[in-house]
Order: sequence, then C-alpha cells, then structure tokens
Amino acid sequence: MQEKTRIENLTESNIEDLIYVCSSKRLKDSIHQQGISLKRQWLREMLKKYGSCAKVAYYDGKPVAQILYYPEEADPTVISGRKDVLVLLCVYNPTSVTQKLGIGTKLLQSVIDDAKQKKTCGNRSCKFIQTEAFNTGELLPLPEFYKKNGFLPTPQGDMLYFSIESNYEPSTPIGEYEPLPEDKNKALILYSPVCQFSYQFAKNVEKLIREVVPAIPFEMINKWEKPEESIKRKNCWLIVNAKPIQTFFMETEKFKEEIKQAVS
Repeated sequence: MQEKTRIENLTESNIEDLIYVCSSKRLKDSIHQQGISLKRQWLREMLKKYGSCAKVAYYDGKPVAQILYYPEEADPTVISGRKDVLVLLCVYNPTSVTQKLGIGTKLLQSVIDDAKQKKTCGNRSCKFIQTEAFNTGELLPLPEFYKKNGFLPTPQGDMLYFSIESNYEPSTPIGEYEPLPEDKNKALILYSPVCQFSYQFAKNVEKLIREVVPAIPFEMINKWEKPEESIKRKNCWLIVNAKPIQTFFMETEKFKEEIKQAVS
C-alpha cells in the first residue's frame, strides 16, 4: 500500500504548493498577493544560490504542511553572518485532517538529516540549526515542538538550537537602536520577503497607526532589499517618531496606546 505522506524538497515545480500551504485561505486577498509575489521571488533567488530552502509535505497527494530554512549568511541584515549555520524560520501544518499525524516531526527530521549529510547551506557542512520559536496559536506551540525534538535553549535564552557538527556559537550583537534625526515625525516599518504575511502585517500596522495619527508620513522598507536601512535601525520592526515600538500590533489597544505615547 502506498504511503499517504511524502516529503519533497522545494523546487521550481512546487513553489506554488509551498505557498498554498500557508495562503490557501487568502489567495483572493490583493494585499496578501503582494506578499506572495515577494515570497515567490525570494524562494527563486534562494533556490538559484543555495538549493532547496524548504520542504513540502503531501498527504494523499495534496500539499498540507511546510518547513522553511536558509543559511544565516544569506540574510543581508545579519552583521557578520555565521557560516554553516542554518536558520529554521518555521514549521507549519495548518490542515486539521493531518495534524497529530507526526508530519511536522517528519519535516523537521528531514531537514536535520539533510544537515547531517551536508545537503543544506549550499551543500556544505552545517554546524548547528538555530530557530526563533514562536507560538502560532494552533496545536502544540513551536517552542515545545522544537524542544520535544531535541532543540536546546541558547545561553542567552532567546533562541533554540540543534547541534549538527558543533555546539552553539553566539552571533555578533547588533546593539540597541538610537534615535536617528531622519526618523523623527514619521513611521517606518521593516518587513521581510521571507514570509508572505510580513507585507500584509506591514499594511495592517499602517492602518492602525493612521487611526491614531492620520497625517503621519509612513515608509515601508524591505529589509532584504535595503539591509543597510535595517541594520542602521538595529533591525527593529517598527519605528515611530524615532522610537522603537515593542507591542505587537495584534494587541490592538495596547499597540495604539504605545503609538500615542511615541508621537506625544
């Protein structure tokens, strides 16, 4: 009997399957489509330079889950990017029928196996895999999922890692944001092409800010296209009136209050 689940590396031929996994419910959203276009371009650039940077899980022939990763040195916003370090961005299995079938674990183990066999980081050795785990609000929180599969907290406690050929090595600190004259009396949001939701989130943030300060000038910066602008601002995701915003925009009222304080 043929196995219902199969894992495939990302290629030009299944990019749309990868996008479908995360975006199936938003394909008619014009703003989300702009994020998809950015992601699609990023995936093709990564494939050309480093080979597969993702895997797609299929169940009964349909794409149902994905895992996304890339060499840290590929990220232009990371100063002194460590060679042979694999950044694991996310594991996502949104389909209720396939949840609790171990598909996420299969995807993760496949990446670990590839790293051990020097099939990641542009087919080079991999020292360790690093991830900034977050909670999607669905099923098992990612921090628990990674720890269950052997990931350990970094000494700083802000990341998790899985050793492949060597132990964890800390990255070069980027420092804290200091107010820049050009950031006064404006709002800047830094978004990424790595996730198709990043651009949509940026537009949602713009809408919320304009509800608080309708006339404020607003600038959106693609971090991978203008990494110098991101590094200059210490990779802060949102700057309003030369103040970094800490509250995530989905905490709407708290977010709006912080915006009010930033412009007062």
